Amino acid sequence: MLSSLIGDYRAATSYTDTDISWGVDTVDLGGLSIQDAIPFVINAASQHRRVVIISENHVKPQHRLFALDVINQLADIGFTHLGMETPSSFSDGTLVDSMLHDRGYPLDHPRTGTYTLEPQMGNIVRMALARGYKLFPYERTTRIGDKGREEIQADNIIAYINDNPEAKVIILCGFHHTVESDLMKNASSKYMANYLKDKTGLDPLTIYQDNFTEKFMSNEHPLLRRINITKPSLFTDRESSLVSLTPHVDIEIIHPRTIYLKGRPNWMFRMGQREAVDIDQRDIGSYPVIISTYIKGESNSVPVDRIELKHINDTKVLVLAPGSYRIQIDNGNEVTAVEKEVK
Repeated sequence: MLSSLIGDYRAATSYTDTDISWGVDTVDLGGLSIQDAIPFVINAASQHRRVVIISENHVKPQHRLFALDVINQLADIGFTHLGMETPSSFSDGTLVDSMLHDRGYPLDHPRTGTYTLEPQMGNIVRMALARGYKLFPYERTTRIGDKGREEIQADNIIAYINDNPEAKVIILCGFHHTVESDLMKNASSKYMANYLKDKTGLDPLTIYQDNFTEKFMSNEHPLLRRINITKPSLFTDRESSLVSLTPHVDIEIIHPRTIYLKGRPNWMFRMGQREAVDIDQRDIGSYPVIISTYIKGESNSVPVDRIELKHINDTKVLVLAPGSYRIQIDNGNEVTAVEKEVK
């Protein structure tokens, strides 16, 4: 995870991977089409769904960029609450970072959360708060009686839904928490989405992202070697209707394989919404350096992008949206800052 905090995607993914789950690598995909995912997800969520659950691999930021787009667009159809695994919380479920909603951005400190220290997760928090979402934590790992982590998560989400009976809720979670079937996690537990579904009667829209994302330690899905896509996609049938490959989740997202542009994954550029920003070597001095980019006016915030340059020939760039920034350069001995306007 630490590698992901400095934008080193390949190093982060070289330490961990999750095998392809529930046999989708053996499912017959004949006759299915591959379509841009976002419109289908938004349409599916609009079909009287009150809860949308999106899972991610915690070291694959492209999953967070996809979730950011979905969360942003779901605000347009009435979704107002976002449950997250990551925020630090007290035992009663209140945020440790009590000023988060008023401030509008996450702190670069565990007071806000753990995964929020990663720039793309921090950007989800910024966007969600700007769109008016109420953020709430649901993770509590301490066992309650004979209940394990998955059921406790579900109970916390259910309590929040009961306190907000009109709310349309998005849950952002890791990996298999989004499994809504009776699939067993172990001998005594199912998964969070299943407990939520069984206890409330609500049918969440469940979205899993890792089966059809490139893998570096495990065998990746053979489909990824045969297709050429540029956007997160999903499967539809001949009538262009959404297809569920298994009973465990509703939607499997297919992510494009990563191509590197100026040392950064191409999905960082978000189809032209962000641009490459070079660092003037005269501002660097000695190597290695950590370069962190902050939105001008924020204080002690999570950077919107952060990279490590290991040596003078390391030419990785920052990837930034238009805006005003403070760029901090830290070589371990001294910290310098420059301001940058990205048009």
